[in-house]
Amino acid sequence: MLKLVYVGGLGMMAGPGAVHLTPVGPAQVVRFHDRGNPGKTRDRFRNAWKAHGAKPVGTFDELVGDGNIDGIVVCAGKNGDDIGIIARLALLLEARCKQWPFILHLSTVSPSFAETAVKYCHDHGVDYANYPLTGGPLGAELGGADPKGMLILASGDQQLYDRLLPVLERLGYPRFFGTSISAGSITKLIAHYLVFNGLTGIGTGAVLHAEYFNKGVFGGDEQSDYLSFLNGGAGSTRQWDVAVSKGIRDDIWDAGFSTRHAVVDIIYAVQLALDKGLPRMAVQPMINMAFAFSYLMMRYPGESLATQAFVRELLGAEAKELDFFMQGGGAFGGDMTKVLADCIASLPGDVRETVLVAPSLENFSQAADDYD
Repeated sequence: MLKLVYVGGLGMMAGPGAVHLTPVGPAQVVRFHDRGNPGKTRDRFRNAWKAHGAKPVGTFDELVGDGNIDGIVVCAGKNGDDIGIIARLALLLEARCKQWPFILHLSTVSPSFAETAVKYCHDHGVDYANYPLTGGPLGAELGGADPKGMLILASGDQQLYDRLLPVLERLGYPRFFGTSISAGSITKLIAHYLVFNGLTGIGTGAVLHAEYFNKGVFGGDEQSDYLSFLNGGAGSTRQWDVAVSKGIRDDIWDAGFSTRHAVVDIIYAVQLALDKGLPRMAVQPMINMAFAFSYLMMRYPGESLATQAFVRELLGAEAKELDFFMQGGGAFGGDMTKVLADCIASLPGDVRETVLVAPSLENFSQAADDYD
């Protein structure tokens, strides 16, 4: 049985592990990081981890403890959020663990982050693996016992994967994509092209239905039934079920895939496509969605909107405001590298700081020193 500790265990993607990893299963979680932030969801996961037998601790020093653990599971944010976490934990593990420990990183990060993190952690006597998750909060809740549970996109060290496999199968549906460190990250970014192109399609369909059949408004059983029926055809996308239907059917625009996380994932996906020389046609729709999310965060500061909220900005007078923002921000002109840079520049400052597309070893070292 593996002895683990968790960072990010109160989040929507990692929190359900408290239920899926029973105390008599393949892993015992002995501690979880808890800053004490309030919230109903956090309280639910707090209680579940305590029932599992895990102790809440407020610092990384307490989390690592005497080093008598096999590894740490981290599911937190994006590159800029997680670099200090990974770097600091690697130093603590190096100082306290007698056997070679591991960091299992479940966040979506850029391929270059994963590649540099492996080097940094290895230099400090720690194995590192990045296995991004996909399937959303519902998939995380369902776990490995349900066919609709979340996918776990693994790659890197085969022996470490085999060691972790019994745990992963409790959390979701793992697949190993080879020994390339960044293959899991790249697979997640490829999946995002399916996600966001599908979101654009079903969102546009919803707006056209509203304009033509629904007197220029969203909502109602007739509209929901229409889009559900149409989504059963050749253009079907899960983005109707997991995103847009929440807004159309239930008037919920703030629950689901957060725009502040989604926009950074898109930026990583666009950078991957540019690195591989894809044409503008393949990349422009993703850039468009990133600008739309940036616009949402600018227009509704302080609100935590989900990805389906962009649909409301395609309807009526709001559409002209979105066009004005995108044209002024440089979404449609110039070299795509510059367009991507302009998109990043358009983000709110706190979101922009999380991007950090290609961190260096020096960035990791500095982040370890700076992390509080």
